[in-house]
Amino acid sequence: MKHKLKVFKQFAQKTGVTISLLVTAFSTTLLIVSLIGIKLKSRDFETLAILSLTIEFVYGIAFSFLILKRKEEYLHLLPFVILNWFIGCFCLNTFIPVFQDLPVWVYLTTFTFCLSNFFIYKNEEDNLNSFLLFFINGASFGIIIYFVIYLIPLTPISIVAILALGMGFYGLVPLVVLIIHTLTILRYLQRNRLYFQSFSAGISIVFIVLLVFTVGLTIESRKIANTARIKSFHNEEDLPAYIFVSQNLKPNFFNEILLKKDIVYMAPDDFFSFNNFDSLGIKQFNQRKINNPFISIAYLFCEDLGLSNDDKINILRSNFDKRLETEEQLWSGEDTFTKNIKEDVKIYPDSRLAYTEITMDIACKKESWQNQEAIYSFQLPEGSVATSLSLWVNGIERKGILTTKEKAKAAYNQIVGVEYRDPSLMQWKEGNRVVVRVFPVSYKTPRTFKCGFTTPLKVEDNEMKYQSLSIKGPNIANAKTISRIQITGNTKIETSKDFELKNGFYLNQSKGLDDWQADMPLNKINSSSFVWKDKIYEVKDIQKTVIRFTPSEIILDLNSNWTNRQIESFVNLNQKNIYVFVNGEKTAINKENFKAIQLDFEDFHYSLLPLYKLAQNSLIITKSGTFSANFEDIEDSEYLKKIKSSTKQRNLKVINIGADITPFWQTVKEQKYVDYFQTSLKNSLRMIEKHQFVQFKTDTNSVNIEPAHISIQENPKSNFSKNNGPNHIYRMYAFGKVLDEQVKIQNAYLSQKHESVSQDTTSVTAISVDEFRKEKIKNQNDSLVYNKYVNLAKDANIVTPISSLIVLETDDDYKKNGIEKNVNTLGNASINNDGAVPEPHEWLLIIIGLSTLLWYYRKNKKQTV
Repeated sequence: MKHKLKVFKQFAQKTGVTISLLVTAFSTTLLIVSLIGIKLKSRDFETLAILSLTIEFVYGIAFSFLILKRKEEYLHLLPFVILNWFIGCFCLNTFIPVFQDLPVWVYLTTFTFCLSNFFIYKNEEDNLNSFLLFFINGASFGIIIYFVIYLIPLTPISIVAILALGMGFYGLVPLVVLIIHTLTILRYLQRNRLYFQSFSAGISIVFIVLLVFTVGLTIESRKIANTARIKSFHNEEDLPAYIFVSQNLKPNFFNEILLKKDIVYMAPDDFFSFNNFDSLGIKQFNQRKINNPFISIAYLFCEDLGLSNDDKINILRSNFDKRLETEEQLWSGEDTFTKNIKEDVKIYPDSRLAYTEITMDIACKKESWQNQEAIYSFQLPEGSVATSLSLWVNGIERKGILTTKEKAKAAYNQIVGVEYRDPSLMQWKEGNRVVVRVFPVSYKTPRTFKCGFTTPLKVEDNEMKYQSLSIKGPNIANAKTISRIQITGNTKIETSKDFELKNGFYLNQSKGLDDWQADMPLNKINSSSFVWKDKIYEVKDIQKTVIRFTPSEIILDLNSNWTNRQIESFVNLNQKNIYVFVNGEKTAINKENFKAIQLDFEDFHYSLLPLYKLAQNSLIITKSGTFSANFEDIEDSEYLKKIKSSTKQRNLKVINIGADITPFWQTVKEQKYVDYFQTSLKNSLRMIEKHQFVQFKTDTNSVNIEPAHISIQENPKSNFSKNNGPNHIYRMYAFGKVLDEQVKIQNAYLSQKHESVSQDTTSVTAISVDEFRKEKIKNQNDSLVYNKYVNLAKDANIVTPISSLIVLETDDDYKKNGIEKNVNTLGNASINNDGAVPEPHEWLLIIIGLSTLLWYYRKNKKQTV
């Protein structure tokens, strides 16, 4: 160490080294600060880059002239000059974005190259460190070659700009450095061949890695492009063209990079246009565009996918679970991160329900100076509902108020987009997903929010299972997490994550949010009920009924999840009416052709059956995966319009022989377009042979919670009614009612519209839920029905397709936005308050009782004195 310090002091005493060190340190600091500012989308820091560029320009001219004029005296400063040339290039890029946004590793690699030059340009004696430094120099030299290639189109402009402004020289810096460094390395070849071999080994390894990466990306691009070309032979025009690509695309590392071309990663075509990416299509993707040299070079050898940017974004949503990245964002949130997570779970085995409360502490990186918006996506287990939202404002918890989704969104957009103050918004999304937004978040103002979800316990194999929530948000993986489970009663549980039993609670501390589950023995339903407003809501066993059903045809909904044995099991039934849809056409499948047909579905990862083409009383056998397009992805397609207008009346039955369900089938099931039943392969074969189908009994005063195998029934309250269950019973009942009634009303409207036009389904125009509401509100009677179910959602404080929870900073904010506080409702769910809420007359009795006790206490105290 002493030797190195001595060498450095000797080097610092050479002519011009001290001033070079000062200029380099000062300019580098200004560059880093200005890059941080630009990352935060603040142009206020451009002046720092201009100051740094001015210093670099003067320094570069002066010392370049000295090196050319007095080579022997100033040649040791050449590494300083090269380093400061690149600092100048990067400073110029901050306000004339030639390179656009570069990843951090590009800056680090460039500086590594420049710093290694200080050692290899010294021309010292051979040693082991010298060979290593030549290897590092060679590996980092590739970035200089990339800069040269990238700037070829700009070279003529740079030459002209040198004459006009002098700054044009920076467009030639990589080329000048390439020439200087090549001549230097060739000189070392004469001195020691091992130096050159070390340098060549470094650069060769980089090119080999690039070659392997490029080959992998090229192969995948050809597959996608070929799939898109094959689509042109298909006659299915109801679905968007990209759907066929999506169905045949298995998510992987290379496919995601290809789909992000022109959306996240800069393409080679832009090297010659230097555009600012002004035209990306209609859809939003919340990720900054990057000029990644590795990816940009590999793109040169890839085929054009034949997809628009909107198509690629839709595929990223459905195949890669990038729905959070496509959420509308009013402010950037790229520098927010989740600091702490509290996961609090309360399980009610007797009711087969659970309540999960998630508390998040959000913060911003230290270098952030502007307000940001944090967005979280909660993927809920089937049948779950969001039941609470809180935001801490000035250290005080403010609870969410439930209102119509239109009012909530308008209020949030007004306050965030115009007034820049504190709101939080919770919205329902198709596919059992809930989105929470929080604003503002900054380094000086970290935020805390809390949200709660009521979920059914899934019944499988004589066990009840609690499944943790899947959450996406700002940098959750590094958050400090504490998880707690509490159980009512004495039920024993086993968890897939290590929990320690302390004081009656199961506790776990970890990092990030793990995917875990808790298993419990299946409890018999034991009179669990909740009383609310003269009604009692009782949990009962779900009632199944086996009906006689002889399908007119059996449709095997094949995809890559099916095995050869499963397909063979169905064709061996000796039924003559078994079909599959191949390229949109219904095709008979039998013992002779099923193996050949299966080959067509090897890479087919999900289907979107044309349900409107199926015969009356058809039976569909499906085996779902985990991903697919959803209704919101195809909302403008003819396919969805026909699904909505021509499916309900066909009396279609669906049996799922798999354990999973795709977002598409989940929505079809929730919106009651088909009768859906999930069972094993063996049981499904038995049902077909016996001409049976299993349905769950329903009536106007009950709601079925199928995952938990329970039914919640509403009855008038009596003197014998027991209020021994959590209020989540009523919340689940209300959620089921809101969903059911929304579907019924929409279907009734669509039926009326269907009757008023041609019976040809191709001429029927279905409408979205939002369009339906607008039409319905024109009629006063329909408006009253609509308001009835908004009020039901308010009563139970649940987030639904027609209602959202919102937190505003002040009570005046609610008044300004026409949002009324919820009175005489269940209000926000709480982990510590899950029992009955006293009714008005009960509150009166409580007040009288407390007043009597207080009077009695004071009277006794006076007598004692």
